[in-house]
Amino acid sequence: MIRNLLKSAFILALLTLFFWLTDEKSQLNFTLNGTVYALSIPEAAIGLFVFFLLAELLFLSFRATVTLLKNDVLLSNHSFQNDKESIENTQTGNEDKIVLSRNQFDEAAILIVRTMGAVTAGLMNEARRLLVSLRKIVGDDAIIDILMLKIYKGEKNFDKMEQLSQKLMQNEDIQLVGMKAALEAQMQKKEFTEALKTVNQAFEVRQDLYWVISSAFLLRAKSNDWLGALEVLEAGIDKNITPEQKAARLKAVALYELAKQAATEKDKTKYFKFMTQALCENKRLIPAALDLAEYYVKNDLQVRKAEKVLYDMWLENPCYEVAAAYLKLFPKDTKNEKIQRMEKLALANCKRPSLNNLILAELYLKAKKYAKARTECKIFLLKNPATQKIAEIIKELDAKTHKQVSKPDGLVKSLAQKITSLGKASAALEHCPKDFQWVCANCGHVEDHWEPICPHCGEIGRSYWHLYVDNEPATVEEI
Repeated sequence: MIRNLLKSAFILALLTLFFWLTDEKSQLNFTLNGTVYALSIPEAAIGLFVFFLLAELLFLSFRATVTLLKNDVLLSNHSFQNDKESIENTQTGNEDKIVLSRNQFDEAAILIVRTMGAVTAGLMNEARRLLVSLRKIVGDDAIIDILMLKIYKGEKNFDKMEQLSQKLMQNEDIQLVGMKAALEAQMQKKEFTEALKTVNQAFEVRQDLYWVISSAFLLRAKSNDWLGALEVLEAGIDKNITPEQKAARLKAVALYELAKQAATEKDKTKYFKFMTQALCENKRLIPAALDLAEYYVKNDLQVRKAEKVLYDMWLENPCYEVAAAYLKLFPKDTKNEKIQRMEKLALANCKRPSLNNLILAELYLKAKKYAKARTECKIFLLKNPATQKIAEIIKELDAKTHKQVSKPDGLVKSLAQKITSLGKASAALEHCPKDFQWVCANCGHVEDHWEPICPHCGEIGRSYWHLYVDNEPATVEEI
């Protein structure tokens, strides 16, 4: 108010001075009820100032009246009994409330940020020193325990971390924080049984958190409870927590493992149900296609259905095992007929052309078509290193055509050069890399057969079939 009045007085004084210097006899004339009034410039300025003063006072009185009325309404609707109870709880220490001044609040916030920064930088002693300063301001508040958890985790003191997490789990407001900390500590200590109990408790409390869904699925899968893992995954899908592609991959693995359990129990109905659902979820799951094709042949003698399953898998994800299973469906085929079938498959495989060369070279060798076998090997070696099967085929070709290794022909020389390019001194088969393996897309761990859970990093369903000479990297969810 005072500031506005001072501004008005200053402006009026400047106007008065201006008109006064221009014409000392200037007047302000106005008519009111037929009477003409004449005021000098200073008188007019004082009149305007009084008008502004009265208007400001009227506005302030109106605002004060409105505030009083509002307070009356709030007081009439307020329960003072609750205030008395709150004061009593605060005085007796039964209420978890902290009363801080503005400066204390700012200082506490800065200390929290600095403590987190020290933990992130690995300066645990500095973090402890800052935590002592924070404790002097907020006392034994829950934030102290939460920051202490971070320090224990940075120090890799998982025993202390698990003990403190049990304390936090007793507080309903931060119960999930304690559960997550206990889970991390138990996983690091490889106490999977205890970790499973903890994550099951967390799943009962909240089913809309990503870490709860992912941890519960992983631990139930590791305990071979694939039905429970599938239940957790369905909850994540319903809540739109798990990404669509990842959900399909995990669900396919869970259904495939359930099918294997049904096969152990000799429940053909459940086996067929789970296996077909697994292939519907993930059309690139090679083990499911191989097992379903075998089921069709052994139980129903439906070779056509088995052929369709394997051919569809060959189009989606061609591999050596699928081609071998496909050719095995026709035991009465002659060697030439097998070659014809494989040549048709080769035309449908544009994803891994080197795989076609490898399989056709083997078939041509068995059919004693050495020239064609040699051609396939040459095509293979044009852009690829020598693998064990190719090296074995070339050496057998050399032996069949009565060539001596001491006087190698062009193909044997090419094989020796390829092996030398790998850094090997001799052309022994054991020095050649394997033709194909199962590789974990997450950590690169290699296995000779498909595993639902990577034994190295613990990821589920990330193992994909990899041809050694195949340089095209698989995308994250392509498998």
